[in-house]
Amino acid sequence: MKAWIATAAALVGLMASGTAPAVDEGDGAKFFSSCKGLLNYWDGKPAEAKYDAGAMGYCVGVVHGVRTSLQVLSRELKEGYPRLCLPDDYVEQDGVRAVVKYIAENPDKLTFKDGFITMFALRSAYPCK
Repeated sequence: MKAWIATAAALVGLMASGTAPAVDEGDGAKFFSSCKGLLNYWDGKPAEAKYDAGAMGYCVGVVHGVRTSLQVLSRELKEGYPRLCLPDDYVEQDGVRAVVKYIAENPDKLTFKDGFITMFALRSAYPCK
């Protein structure tokens, strides 16, 4: 139980703090390319997908992992803290779309680590109202 509380506190601290820890040899460009390729594949554009099953699986895996973590933490956080509120019809493809959109609109974040990019993208696309 203490480990869970410590982990939650660390993640809350990272979410509430600035972006300094996120900028550490991240390869957002590669992550963006993988996620964009996955969307092209899902959208029936295999020629534009630059098919790489491993990279595509990595993209959806990061989105799934970060989304799950944020959902658990969002249930525990009080109002005023950065939380995540997903619609009932959310599917992981929506999360990947949010990541691609976020990176396209925030190219300065390409130096961030994949998990941070995903966290910022999901929180931006699905804030609690």
